[in-house]
Amino acid sequence: MATLLCLCVVPFLDPLLADPLLKIQLILLGINLIPIWPLDGGRIILSLILLIYPKARFYEMYLSISLILTILTMIITFILLPKTLFLLVLSIFIFLRLVSEWRYRKYRLAFEKHVMKRLT
Repeated sequence: MATLLCLCVVPFLDPLLADPLLKIQLILLGINLIPIWPLDGGRIILSLILLIYPKARFYEMYLSISLILTILTMIITFILLPKTLFLLVLSIFIFLRLVSEWRYRKYRLAFEKHVMKRLT
């Protein structure tokens, strides 16, 4: 929402301020739509997966794929330092969020089993 608001405000700003703001917002939008779990693109993909296959195993598989992709991104950005310092910090943040979500995946599975027992 903040990106959308900033993109709507850009046409009314001075060109010296509008051009950098537009570039920054488009970069943030692009990064945020990457289909890795804690980002918005990942949440959209996960919602679609859970609509089609509402099982905790698919959730766990998607988290595993996101974790592998994040680790690969961290390794690649670490090799390309110092040019990719921003991406390395972002990858570490995403990795930490994924690890915390990974730790709670078993509770989702237990909840799913509990609810299914109550409904049947």
